[in-house]
Amino acid sequence: MDIHKIAKLIDLVSNSDVAEINLKQGEEELRISRQSTVVAPAVQTVVAAPAPVAAAPAVAAAPAAAPAPAAAPAAVAAPAAVDDSKVMRSTMVGTFYRAASPTSEPFVEVGDTVKEGQTLCIVEAMKMINQIPADRSGVIKKILVDNGSTVEFDQPIFEFE
Repeated sequence: MDIHKIAKLIDLVSNSDVAEINLKQGEEELRISRQSTVVAPAVQTVVAAPAPVAAAPAVAAAPAAAPAPAAAPAAVAAPAAVDDSKVMRSTMVGTFYRAASPTSEPFVEVGDTVKEGQTLCIVEAMKMINQIPADRSGVIKKILVDNGSTVEFDQPIFEFE
């Protein structure tokens, strides 16, 4: 099969409502599916929990909601203030996953000691799964990205001690 035709089929699946394509030419068989897109929204639904804010309709909750957005930019600014020599950055744009599958254990946890070259996460880009290895040895201090989130090129993803 021609790699350009495969790329076009991947693009077709990515940009349409089609969930899966099966193609057979002679003895060669190709299956393209986007099952992982079903997993990401479920993770985002669990993470995004606005119910506690809505469940507290008291008058005191309105002033408490105003400082929360002010605290969020401070939390976003904190990773930028971290020493760049302790931060590992994403090498590509894509979807960040801490484990190989939804039922697998995460590659690393906070506090784990890792060696240079050890797989820390995967980034899915255009239906290609890319293992992201540690660029140094050390101890994971923070995981700066939520599972299932989109990461940009050069975005901090791990902080080392």
